[in-house]
Amino acid sequence: MSSLLLGPVLPRPSGLGIGIMNPILVDLPTTLHQTFQQGHSDFGDFMGNTSSVSITAMSTEDSEETPFFNFHFSSPFLNETAGSTTNITEDSVYRIGSISKLFTVYALLLNFGREHWDNPVTDYIPQLREAVAAQRGIGNPVDHVDWENITLGAMASQLSGIGRDYANGDLASQNFPWQQAGLPSLPMEDIPSCAGNTSLPPCNLQEYFQGFIQRHPVFSPETTPVYSNAAYRILGYVLETLSGTSYESLLRSSVLEPLNLSQSSTHRPESNGSWVIPNGDSGWFQDTGDEAPTAGMYSSSRDLAAFGQAILANKQLSALDTRRWMKPNSHTSSLVFSVGSPWEIWRAKTDITQGRVLDLYAKSGSIGKYNSLLILVPDYGVTVSILTAGPSSGSTITIAAELVMQKLLPALEMTSHQQACRKLCGTYTAADPKLNSSLVIVADDKNPGLLIKRWISRSVDMYATAQAFADETGGGQLTAIRLQQTNLESMSWGKRRPHSQETRVSAYRAVFETHDPGVTRTKPRIFGPDAHQWSAIDSLMYGEVAADDFVFYLDDQGFATAIEPRVLRETFHRGL
Repeated sequence: MSSLLLGPVLPRPSGLGIGIMNPILVDLPTTLHQTFQQGHSDFGDFMGNTSSVSITAMSTEDSEETPFFNFHFSSPFLNETAGSTTNITEDSVYRIGSISKLFTVYALLLNFGREHWDNPVTDYIPQLREAVAAQRGIGNPVDHVDWENITLGAMASQLSGIGRDYANGDLASQNFPWQQAGLPSLPMEDIPSCAGNTSLPPCNLQEYFQGFIQRHPVFSPETTPVYSNAAYRILGYVLETLSGTSYESLLRSSVLEPLNLSQSSTHRPESNGSWVIPNGDSGWFQDTGDEAPTAGMYSSSRDLAAFGQAILANKQLSALDTRRWMKPNSHTSSLVFSVGSPWEIWRAKTDITQGRVLDLYAKSGSIGKYNSLLILVPDYGVTVSILTAGPSSGSTITIAAELVMQKLLPALEMTSHQQACRKLCGTYTAADPKLNSSLVIVADDKNPGLLIKRWISRSVDMYATAQAFADETGGGQLTAIRLQQTNLESMSWGKRRPHSQETRVSAYRAVFETHDPGVTRTKPRIFGPDAHQWSAIDSLMYGEVAADDFVFYLDDQGFATAIEPRVLRETFHRGL
C-alpha cells in the first residue's frame, strides 16, 4: 500500500486539557513515580530516586497556557544547604544545558530573519577575518578551518565542520592523570589557562578566539553534522554584533519577556526559592561565561513547554518562517535521526511499532548533573519538556522520555482520530437528489485517517472510475482513497457559501492508495515500492482542477457542513 510522505493526516486535536487524560494516560503518573522510586523500567535500570524530575506538556489548541500533563518528582537527595527547594513544581528552575541553542537560533530568526543566514561568519567576527588573513597563502584545509566558507546557517545546522569546544573538554585543562594515561608532557603554551569547566575559569572573548583558531577542523564545511558548542558561542557573538547589545539583553527583551518566560534566564536566578540543586558537585553554580548561547541557560519545565508552544503557535515567528526552520538540514547514520538548526529530529510511528510516521523535533541538553529535553510534535501541536537533576539524570531522562512518549503518542493519535471523525465523518449528498451524487467519509481504524468509503457522482462509482484509470495507466490495484490535510485554510471564502453558517474552509487532498499485485514483498527492498505516492499528488486534472482537490466548509466550531470535490464543480452537504 502506498503512503503519502507529507505532513499531518488529521487536524490537530482540540481541547487537550480535558480530552487527552483518557485511560491511556491516567496511570502514567503512578508509573513514573514508581519507576523513579525503584529505578526499574522496561527500558533499563538506573539509580532510583537519586535524581529529581519535572515533566510538563502543553498544546497549542488549549485556550490558555495551561499544561494538560504535569509530573514532578522530588529526590530526597537535594542540597537544601545550597538553596535547593524540596518541593519541585512546574516553576522550579534547572540548568538546561544545550537547549540554550534553541533560544539562540530563535533570537536570530526573530530579530534578523534569514537575511544573514547564508553569509560567512567572517563578515561579523573580526578575529576570524584576521585568522583568515594570517593563514592566506600558507594555510591548508587539514590544519586550518575554512572560515570564509562557513555561513551562519551552517553553524546553526551543525554543518560548519569546526570543533566541538575550546578547552572545555581538554584533558590538560582538567584534573586528569594524563601521565598515568600514557599521554606526553605538554609545553605550557599548549595547556589552556581558561575553559569554563570545573577546573578553570571561563575564557573572555580575546582568550577564546586566540585559542580556538588554533584548533584543527573536523570536516570540510557542509560535509556532515558534527556537534559544536563553539559554533553556538560564536553565533552569540554574531547576535551581539548585529544587535549592538549583549546576548543577554537581546534575549530578554525580544524573547523571554514578550513570551512571559519568567523563570528563564542566561544567569543564575537571584531567588533561591525555586532552585533545583542535587547533592555534590552539581554544576548549578558553574560560571559558563560567554557560553550562555550554547549551554548556559536556566529554565523551568513550564517555561520550556510554553516556549515550545509559542514556536508551534507562531506567536512571534510567522507560520512560514516556522515551517522553514523546522526542517532537517542533514541526515545521520541512523535511519530515524536527522539534524536541523539545532533540531534533533526523531522519526517515530504513531503506535510506536506501527501506524503512520511522524517527526519529533527535539533539543536535548546536559551540563553538570543536569539533563534536559524539549520535544515538539508539530502534527498534534504538542510540546513536552523533561528536566532532570542528579547523579543518574542521564539515564533518568532517557527512561522518562520513553515512558512519556510511548504513552502520549498513541493517546494523541487516538484523540486526533476521534475528534476528526466527529467533526468531518458522515454522509454528504448533492443538494439536487436527481444527480444521485454522494460521498461517505469514515475513520479508518487500521490506518488512522479519514477514508472515503463510498463516492458516487451522477450515478457513477468514482472508485470504479479511479480503478479503470489505474488499469489503463498501470497504476495497480486501488486499495483506498484517503483525505490528507494540507494546512491550507481560509477564514473568508470568495465564492458563495453553501450555508450561511460557514466561517472557513479547509483544504484536503485525496490520496489514491494503490498496490501492485505483482510486487513480491517477502524480501526487504532498498527502493521501497510504497514510497512513491508523494509524487502523484496533483498529477491528474480535469479542466485545470486536480482530481484530488477537496475542501471542507466548516462552522465556527470546526464541524463540517459540506464538502466540495472541486473537480466535480459541485458541493455535497453533510447529513444530520
